[in-house]
Amino acid sequence: MTAVDRSLNYVNISGEQVPLSLRRNARAKRMILRVDRLSGDIKVTLPPRASQKAVRDFIAQHIGWIERERSKQNAALVIANGMLMPFMGAQSQLVFSGVPPRKISVENEQIVVGGPIDQAPARLERWLRAEAKRVLTTDARDYADQLGVTFQRISIGDMKTRWGSCSSKGTLKFSWRLVLAPEMVRRYVAAHEVAHLLEMNHSERFWQHVAKCMPDFASHRRWLKKEGSQLMDLQFKNLIDGSLNY
Repeated sequence: MTAVDRSLNYVNISGEQVPLSLRRNARAKRMILRVDRLSGDIKVTLPPRASQKAVRDFIAQHIGWIERERSKQNAALVIANGMLMPFMGAQSQLVFSGVPPRKISVENEQIVVGGPIDQAPARLERWLRAEAKRVLTTDARDYADQLGVTFQRISIGDMKTRWGSCSSKGTLKFSWRLVLAPEMVRRYVAAHEVAHLLEMNHSERFWQHVAKCMPDFASHRRWLKKEGSQLMDLQFKNLIDGSLNY
């Protein structure tokens, strides 16, 4: 049995009350349905005037898709000592050494995190974010020079539904997880966001700007769509992220 409760707070799927969150977007022209990759919660983006009945009907029409997506739900793969994890597109073994110095080195297909083991995950997370900012700043500058534009600053985050963003004030924000991806995939996202400094949309002209930066961007975009969820599955113990939509 499937039902959406009257308050639109949850969906009853086979006796399980699955949390439902709704977000109205002034620019949305249709309803968009997502299932959180980790929690299995249901999220719907709505046009401004969508009615509650329309929401209920929309969810009921797509309940089969929701059940299939929730069946794919993977437990978070917690980043831990000894595991293999991607870095710059290559698999490396993670080693928490437990001895000084308190620094991180990449050598012989290993990422070695020095210092106390209980502090290693936090140290690794800070380092990955710093590495992401370093390489993405270089990437963004390269493409900004190509397109003759400037940006105000680069910030690094861990967004739930996108790999990057560009604000109207010229701030470029990127996911730290891009430092795990192959170089050209990462650089595609940088080119994508820099192109938004000229076109804050996804028009034909926008994609022409992206192609000017990277003529073969389509293959890297496909990689991100196909393989990017594996990067999202990697979690530090205190992090929870959602599915991708890029």
